[in-house]
Amino acid sequence: MKPTNEHHEQPMQAGAPTPSLSPHLMAVWGAFLHEGLMLNAKNGGRASAILELWGQGCVELIMAVCEFIPDIWKQVQPYWYGPQDFPGVFEYEVVSILGEQLGNYILKRDGDLPSQAEAERMITALVVTFFSQGDIVVKEDDPEIPTERLVNLHQRFRERLDQLAGGEA
Repeated sequence: MKPTNEHHEQPMQAGAPTPSLSPHLMAVWGAFLHEGLMLNAKNGGRASAILELWGQGCVELIMAVCEFIPDIWKQVQPYWYGPQDFPGVFEYEVVSILGEQLGNYILKRDGDLPSQAEAERMITALVVTFFSQGDIVVKEDDPEIPTERLVNLHQRFRERLDQLAGGEA
């Protein structure tokens, strides 16, 4: 599937520093985080419940949740400018779902957001799942999807990119 927006098609030369997150993309992702966080067709009272538990106001919640956007950007870098087509719509299948997971976290944890490390794990799982669609082979004798192995490969790939960006071999 071809990317749905031109922001997925910006060229990047090998060895070039990681481009910064554009304000346009940050705004789009903020909107999708809000969608996943607050809007739920199955639960019309979700937004009120989240805001009541959060206790600091809607604008403050959206600002706090948007603090995770640079983490999404960092996690997606190994794939963003790659030659492969996106297997779906990243904003729907990763960013919005992250918003939903953050809302669920707030509801289950009495108004708290996850720690940075917990949020990074959530983002990693979503990014790896998104980009491995169709690439996971499940054998009859091993019915468990190898998500943990994919996450480990993803983390090693990101570490190697960080080394290369820093000039280390």
